[in-house]
Amino acid sequence: MDQLAIVVRRATERDQQAIRALVRSERLNPTGLDWPNFIVALTGGRIIGAVQMRKHTDGSRELGSLVVAKEARGHGIASRLIDTLLADDQKPVWLIAAEPNAGAYSRWGFIQIETRAAPAKVRRNHLMGSLARIISFVMRRPMRRLVILERRPAEEWTTRTSASCHGRGHGQGERVSA
Repeated sequence: MDQLAIVVRRATERDQQAIRALVRSERLNPTGLDWPNFIVALTGGRIIGAVQMRKHTDGSRELGSLVVAKEARGHGIASRLIDTLLADDQKPVWLIAAEPNAGAYSRWGFIQIETRAAPAKVRRNHLMGSLARIISFVMRRPMRRLVILERRPAEEWTTRTSASCHGRGHGQGERVSA
């Protein structure tokens, strides 16, 4: 897939159905799929990737619904979607990721945090995702532990790589006051 043929832009109302279909095709959280919150990637006029900034009623914001069509994976589309979503963003953001993938988000300043340190609405989504993973395991699908990651504005923190952070050495940093 040619990188030049991929367009990344804010979603429009016309994209709503395609966003829902793509998110559901990967069995991601099917709630709160409102097109104004999404950035989409297209090729040939077809949506092949999406990500949203979910805005919770408690004021927290969660990067969610990150999905790239199977045939389009491995071409940096997810990175381009996240880059666009977070461009010039200076507010705290949380995300829920499978533990083996958590380190991939460090390039955007995300670090793993304890579940109890996350806002209530993010913790609720983490719990729902964890329950869905258990159901998947019962249905003989692979199950991975989910973790919560947090990103704060750069002026509020610095990261220090620590192989001992959470004892896993996945490149998570420790948050220290600036």
